[in-house]
Amino acid sequence: MPKYLKTALKIALSALSLWLVFRKIEPERVWDVISRAQVGWLAVATVLFILSKAASAERLRVLFAQVGLRLRRLPNLKLYWLGMYYNLFLPGGIGGDGYKVYLLNRLTGTSVKALVGATLIDRLIGLLPLLYALAVFVVLVPEVSLWLEFQIGWLWLLGIPVAHFVAKQLLKQFMPQFAPAFERSVDWSGLVQGFQMVQILTLLQAVDAPGKPEAYVLLFLVSSIVATIPFTIGGAGARELTFLLGAEALDVPADAAVSVSLLFYMITAVVSLAGVVYSFQSSTLTKDLSS
Repeated sequence: MPKYLKTALKIALSALSLWLVFRKIEPERVWDVISRAQVGWLAVATVLFILSKAASAERLRVLFAQVGLRLRRLPNLKLYWLGMYYNLFLPGGIGGDGYKVYLLNRLTGTSVKALVGATLIDRLIGLLPLLYALAVFVVLVPEVSLWLEFQIGWLWLLGIPVAHFVAKQLLKQFMPQFAPAFERSVDWSGLVQGFQMVQILTLLQAVDAPGKPEAYVLLFLVSSIVATIPFTIGGAGARELTFLLGAEALDVPADAAVSVSLLFYMITAVVSLAGVVYSFQSSTLTKDLSS
């Protein structure tokens, strides 16, 4: 699909998702919640998001090392931030991941296949703690556990170590060069997910959201999985629609749930926009990555 058509389609789907959200809930109600958000808590939430992305960048650096590419932390972080900017604001081109692969291949001579493999494994390993946390919160939220009619209670959580073992064995079988870094990468992914779950709790404090915090965290985890499917611009619309539908199912206020989702996206956009600085410092970044 031509890149401009793909971009137009993503924008259209984001707009459609947001339209569906605001058909069900008045924008004024959401704005009222957001406008009363406490700035101090928003600042804390932003710091937590930045820390989560720094941990995510370190996870990718660990995986790059498995293909012989040893980047220093600061240049790697700058490149990661530039990729975040491209992913969110320039979605119709090669995207942030594609740009990182292109630049590192050109500067270091590392094969495209190896770089793409590290990037793919980075994404897949990033999903594991997200799924583990989802399994925990499915049990913690009674409305969901009763709806799914769990008869085994906490025994459900035994699936986490089983899934972990299976994922590790599959990595050894199909991409063995990354197997030595599996546990370290999962640890970094757990840190990423931990920071972002605490960020959601912080946003709940910021807007003084009523209802059970674990229900909001569960909605966030589900929306994070939905947002990984690249059919909207940076997950915009898809995440809010997930929060809205989930709020109705979990009996939490829809205006608060959608407001928390929008605040998370706003923080993502503001932090990602900082990556534009490195697009104007391409020569310096290139020199740092080459050294």
